[in-house]
Amino acid sequence: MLGLTEEHKIFKKTVADFVKNEIRPYVETWEEEGKTPRSLWKKCGELGFLGINYPEEYGGMNADYNFTVIFHQEMGKCDSCGTALGISVQTDMATPALVKHGNEFLKETYLKPAISGDMICSIAVSEPDHGSDVAAIETRARKEGADWIINGAKTFITNGTQADWITLLARTSDAPGYQGLSLFVVPTNIPGYSTGRVLKKTCYNSSDTAEIIFEDVRVSEDHLIGKEGMGFVYQMEQFQKERLAGCVLALGAMKRCYELTKRYITERKAFGKPLFKLQTISHKMAQMISEIKLIENSVFACAMKANAGIDFTKDVSMLKLITAQSQMRVMEECVQIHGGWGLMHEYPVARYFRDAKLTGIGGGTNEIMKEIIAKMEGLE
Repeated sequence: MLGLTEEHKIFKKTVADFVKNEIRPYVETWEEEGKTPRSLWKKCGELGFLGINYPEEYGGMNADYNFTVIFHQEMGKCDSCGTALGISVQTDMATPALVKHGNEFLKETYLKPAISGDMICSIAVSEPDHGSDVAAIETRARKEGADWIINGAKTFITNGTQADWITLLARTSDAPGYQGLSLFVVPTNIPGYSTGRVLKKTCYNSSDTAEIIFEDVRVSEDHLIGKEGMGFVYQMEQFQKERLAGCVLALGAMKRCYELTKRYITERKAFGKPLFKLQTISHKMAQMISEIKLIENSVFACAMKANAGIDFTKDVSMLKLITAQSQMRVMEECVQIHGGWGLMHEYPVARYFRDAKLTGIGGGTNEIMKEIIAKMEGLE
């Protein structure tokens, strides 16, 4: 990782030690329980992990984006992608629009305790009938005096059973498509807000995922983030950070799986010699590390643009597409090299393989990434 200072390297070790001591020993329990305990958010908050790029006045570190890349990459190595995702939702998916466009009331009431780890938050965009087609969402907020009344439902909500507040994208007018959408902060402990089904997934089992329902949920007008009707724009901005965080988590997972496999082929013997001495194995490893390194370079290229305040929508869309595809190949190869052991729960590569599919679906599918790239290439 070129351009990293001594401070970056110290931070990297801090996160790596945190992962080793505070996460890996407990992932089997959390996978069985179906969620990561609230205490982990508080521990992350105490170490400054939940507001790395955010202003110091709200409890953040006001650090450059390379620190965020380091954090998510190390979290991606924690052997529990669900745990890593739950934390990243708080740092890079539910809060960027609030930091950039939110009023002081929202920042003091919701952002500060999210950065300290005293509150857990989530992002609510997807609906039962609308996933990739964000502009078509139906959850509606109507103005009534000085309040907004919200009705509708959301699904696939990470941290859905534990969130203290959510960032909600809802329709606020009958303007066509994206023009009628707005972003809100909605606390979860108010009348009319309820958690529906807790969703059972084939992956990311340590991440609680749920449906949420709004029945005449009332919030005051100061819970609107930024300007009415700008929600789609704010969410598209937010998606840049979300997609980059997702790529970095995948990068960390690929690195961890590669290292575990590298260790395995030095210890495991076949045909009278270590596996790594078989050309078919060493060539697989060469292919994997080449893809991993190229993705890492692209990650830091996006981070440079984030640090400079330059839009990197096209870059991160390309990165997410290729990362999702490479991650599937890398994880499959790692399992294949492990043979039968690669399918056993006691080997982390089995879980990494199972969890890899989400990168090509969550935060925008591979197909949506291709649509964005094609549009920005003038190929509509």
